[in-house]
This record gives sequence, structure tokens and C-alpha cells, in this order.
Amino acid sequence: MTPSSELETARKWLNESFLLPASGAGLSRFPVSFRYGDKSPLMSSDWTVRRDPSRSAEGVTYETIVFTDPPQSDGVQQTGLECRCEIKAYEDFPAVEWVVYFKNNGETDTPILSDIQPLDVLLPLTAQTPCQVHHARGSLAQRDDFAPLETPLTFRQGGSRLDLSARTGKCSTLHLPFFNLELGNGGVIGAIGWTGGWSASFQRQRDGVRMRAGMERTHLKLHPGEEIRTPRILLLFWEDDRIRGHNMLRRLILAHHTPRPNGQLLQPPLCEGAWGARSEASHLAQIAWLRENAIPVECYWIDAGWYGDSSIDEAADTLGSGWMRQVGSWFPNPAAYPNGLRPVGEAAKAAGLGFLLWIEPERAFEGTEMVRKHPEWLIGPVRSGYLDGNNYMVNLGIPEARRAITDLVSNLIREAKITCYRQDFNDLRVPELFGGSDAPDRVGMTEIRHIEGLYAFWDELLARHPGLIIDNCAGGGQRIDLETISRSVPLWRSDYQCWPFDPLSMQTQTQGLAPWVPLSTAVCEAPTRYALRSALGPGLVTHWSAQALEGSADLPLDQVRQWMAEAVAMRNYFYGDFYPLLSFSLAADVWAAWQFDRPDLREGMLVAFRRHECPFPNWQAKLKALDPEAEYDLYSWDDHSTRRVYGKALMTEGIGITVEEKPGSVLFVYKRV
Repeated sequence: MTPSSELETARKWLNESFLLPASGAGLSRFPVSFRYGDKSPLMSSDWTVRRDPSRSAEGVTYETIVFTDPPQSDGVQQTGLECRCEIKAYEDFPAVEWVVYFKNNGETDTPILSDIQPLDVLLPLTAQTPCQVHHARGSLAQRDDFAPLETPLTFRQGGSRLDLSARTGKCSTLHLPFFNLELGNGGVIGAIGWTGGWSASFQRQRDGVRMRAGMERTHLKLHPGEEIRTPRILLLFWEDDRIRGHNMLRRLILAHHTPRPNGQLLQPPLCEGAWGARSEASHLAQIAWLRENAIPVECYWIDAGWYGDSSIDEAADTLGSGWMRQVGSWFPNPAAYPNGLRPVGEAAKAAGLGFLLWIEPERAFEGTEMVRKHPEWLIGPVRSGYLDGNNYMVNLGIPEARRAITDLVSNLIREAKITCYRQDFNDLRVPELFGGSDAPDRVGMTEIRHIEGLYAFWDELLARHPGLIIDNCAGGGQRIDLETISRSVPLWRSDYQCWPFDPLSMQTQTQGLAPWVPLSTAVCEAPTRYALRSALGPGLVTHWSAQALEGSADLPLDQVRQWMAEAVAMRNYFYGDFYPLLSFSLAADVWAAWQFDRPDLREGMLVAFRRHECPFPNWQAKLKALDPEAEYDLYSWDDHSTRRVYGKALMTEGIGITVEEKPGSVLFVYKRV
């Protein structure tokens, strides 16, 4: 239960930052800033303001506040610019969320809007109080993807500063667009919803910390009748325990920012992956192998390479370039799929499996069908970073292009019985493409329209196909933000797991991502218990059938089934609170361990790893967040023993763990008696 003091802090902040300014008082606290011409207009009481009636639904109170530019002395508005803030206040969470819209209601172009910051607040703090920003790396297909970072902000020589940004045009390449600003014995967690170029800054000042966030570049005018939106901002206030603050964020995201296919909370599937540059017969054989060997997977996954009209090399893999050159010719390759994709989808359905298909609709390579037929929808060209040739970007900000892409993908979903749509986004120098498409007085407009189009595209797919799951791949975990996780899930959270599979990186990605994003899935390529446990999550990606049929691997099928059944039994715990039991480490000579707790079920799990160079076979695990006076049944998935222990003992004395082999692991579940 959230303490009343935290809820009161959030309500007070909402009142002082939004509701009082809506009455014309305290405009300096309004948490949005921008320049309009050569002015910062919302610092002026001349702007008129309107607050619409509040409404409440499903634990959320909705507010709308509208600022309008001031009238001249003759009563005529200067430009008709409207700044509209749509706000959500959560009743059960100490959190406030908002999106800002700008609209030109006048008859001429507006002056230049620039430096638009939908988050611009000063959080009071004495100069003596410690302060640090907790944040995380993004996904660069490197060993330290999602590694947690901590940056102190000290008040020395005018105060230190931290700047974070996307820079690549993908929102989670360099940094996750989430942060936790720790202010003494409390703090505020922030999340940014913008699937493009965002930036955030934290400046320590004499009287507090100035926190700002928005798009990386805005310098634009609006034409008559034109409207734009800004990045979504979420702030969650916490006290005393920073980890509990992260768990409140997890709960809020699960309750209000997680898709619900067919009205049910999203369950990422257990997927069996296959490369797309294979024949129909190959896929049918793999589906048959899965069924005949009773492998407990739920979705058959066809990745890149199934499209276009080039010759198919069934020995090729992800390192080949053919799949990248054919992007833009979105029809099943007749050499491999003479009957289209429908037979594969029907076979998957008959085997009790869903069907996932990879598509990269925002990129088109030179010479492909999209480039030939619709050059008016494209941005570019820009030289490929991997191929001898040019890429183009399909501009989803053009309504005709967005509708065509929506119909194309929707038709594939319907015809092939696709249950999970996987969207990739590779090899594009996005800031260069957007920047080259903007006029000097419209900087940022191409990106805004494209991102708005992306959301509209996904929303329409979900409306047409109510049970659909969207995987936000984007080069492996490079499009994770508040907006995307509200519509999709990262089933492939880093391309680092492509070359080669590393169980240690599956562990570190889980520990790094879990404080910010409740649902994501890892991959397992090795048929060992240690590898499967390293990839535990709400879903899983495997490639057993390809290893057996293409690589002639001698898989221990009885054990694979047993270990995957273990993974199925654990997946429900990932919807609970997350507690790292040891510090994050990339080292191979240490233990790693964490706990997922379901307070609603009064049970949870503990998994611990003795990594492959760790010299210590013993470790004492102390659990978190239990009732000290209650008894718990503690079950070992290793020796299948059960013991009854008081919560106090589990938290203070802990569990003595011994793992003789390295690498090795242990797995426990507990349930309150």
C-alpha cells in the first residue's frame, strides 16, 4: 500500500504545478517551458487560461488546462497559439503524467516555437543535502547494455550538471529514457514517452535541482490550424526506500501502461525462432518437430529474410546482407514461399502455436518495390552503414504512407494468421534524415509527424486485431520508452545476444532493465539449466528446432522439456516487485542474485548464479519484503525439498546456498503459509 504521505506529496505537486497556474496564480511553477519568438510566454500572467471540468475513470483523474496567447489592446489575439496540457493524476500511485499539445488557432503562421520542454521543474533542495541521478545505459548491442548508472550532483562551483540524450534518433540506444532523482531521503522517478530524439538535463543549483526534458531539437513555426504534440512525461514521488520507488513504477506500468490483448494483461509468449530465409518446407518441418517432441513453446517466430525476389540461400544467417537489401519489397519470396505465408501460419495454428512475423516497414533499400513505386513517401537517400548502397526512410508522417503501411501489415496479419507482429528499425542515420527534411523554420517537425504516425500506425493495428502482440525490436531494445511499452513489449531486448549467446549477459540485462520495465524477454541458445535460468522472464526465445534439424545438435530433450517447464512455472513472478540481492556486476568471478515478489499472491522466487569464474561455492541470501511474523514454505527446484521458515529468519539470517559446479545456479520459490 502506498503511504498517504507520498500520495499527498504528489497531490500537492499537482496542485502547485498545474491547478494553481490554471487559476492564474503561481505561473512560475508551471512545469512546462518554451520560447515563443524571443519570449518565454508562460512566465507572464497576460496569457489567458482555461481549466476544463475534471473527470475520473479506473483510478485516474483527468485534467485539461489550456493556455492561449494574450490579446492585444484592441482585443485581437496575436497569433492564436494554444498550449494544451492533458494531465493524469493516479489515485493509487503518487504519480502525475501529462502530454502538452500546441495548436495554431490563428489565421497566419505563428512566431518560432523553440526549446520546447514539457518537463521544466525546480525541486527544492538544500546545498548540504546529497543528491544523485540513477539512470541506465541503453542497448548498443554491447556487453553492458542496460547497466545501471549513478551520477552524483554536487553543489560546487555553481553546481554540477548531467545531460542525457538519445542522439541516434532511437529512444533507448544510448540511455533508457527513465531516471530516478534521489533527493536526500526521497526522490522522484521520471519516465519519458517519446520514440525518437529526447534529451534531459539535471542541474544542481543553490536552491535545488533544475530538471528539464523534451525533444532534442525544436525550432519551428505552426501553420494555421496545425497542431503538434510533445513527449509524454511521468513523475512518480517516493520516500525512504529507492527500490520501493522502482517497484511502485513497475506496478504503475503494469496497471496503466501495459497492453491488454483481448482485454487480458499481456503475457509475452515462449517463442521458437527461425530465420526467414528458409523454405516453406523447412518451417513446416520445424513446427512438426516442436509438436512431435512436445517442446513447451507457444509461438513460432519467422525473422528477417522471408520477403523480396532475390535468390534464397538457406545456409545464410543474420550475418548475411541479403535480408537487409530486400527491405522495402514486402511480399513473400516466391522462391521460398510459393504459396505465401498462409501455410506456415495455418500449420502453427494447427500445432497450437501463435505466429510471429518480422517486418521493418520504416526502411526501404534502393531498388526495392517501395522505392520504385512510392518515392514521394520517402526521406533520403542516406548511405547504408553496412551495405554498398542507399537506404530510405518511409515517412509515417505522410498520412497516405501511414495508411498504406498499415494496410500492408494488417493484410499480412490477417492472411498469415499472425498473432505477434515484430517491428524492426535498422541502419538509418535518423537525425540526419529528419534534419535534412526540415526547413530552417520547421526544425523538429518531420520527427514529430513521423513519431505521431508511428503511434497512429500501431494503435490502428491493435484496433483492427484486438489479440495482437507487438514486439518493439528496433535493432534489439532501441525503442523502449513509456509510449512504446504502452503498446508493445521488447521480445528481443539487445542484439548483443546474436554474437554469440552469453548467459551472463542475459542475467545483466534482466537486472539492469527490471527496475524500469516490468516485461521483457531474453533468449536461450544453450541446452543447460544454467542458461535457461539466466534467461528466465515472463517470456522466452529459443531455437531448439533449428539446432536439431539444421545443426544436427544432439539435444537432451527430456531435460530441455523439464527446464522449460520450470521457466513456465516462474514466469508469473515477473509481474511482481523486483529486488536485486547483490550489486550489479559484469564480472565473471562473482555471484548474481535477485528476488521477484508477488505481495498480491503472498509468494515469490529467488534465483542465484555462481558465475563461471567465481571461486566461492557458498553464499548467504537474505530476502526482502516478507512478513517477519509469518511462516513461509520454501521450495527448492534443485533438490525438490521444502522447509518452513519464518519471514524474519529469511530476511535477517538468510538462506545458506551452496553451488559446487561453476557455472551453476539455484532456484527457490516461497509461499506464505
